[in-house]
Amino acid sequence: MERYITLFINDELSGMRMKEFIEHIEGCQSCFDEMETNYLLKEALIRLETEGSYDLHGNLMTKLKNTGKCVEVHEMITMIRRIVLICAGMALLFELVFAYAFYL
Repeated sequence: MERYITLFINDELSGMRMKEFIEHIEGCQSCFDEMETNYLLKEALIRLETEGSYDLHGNLMTKLKNTGKCVEVHEMITMIRRIVLICAGMALLFELVFAYAFYL
């Protein structure tokens, strides 16, 4: 998971890798500490140039929380798509059976 830390910080991680990363980082203190250090260093340098907010830990926690919510929404949408496809398949099957029975 360590190789995903930079990708996460730079918003370059998505899909199943994002989900796996979030789940891992919530349970692995070592990886969380490394991610937090990298994030704090990167953001501190950016904020020194722009004179932005210095609640870097709070910003990281917000980023993790928001990313977790995005993963949940993505999973829900995927599940809904599967249900719709199953329903469409069942409707098509029903239509075929009904048409076949009607024409006999």
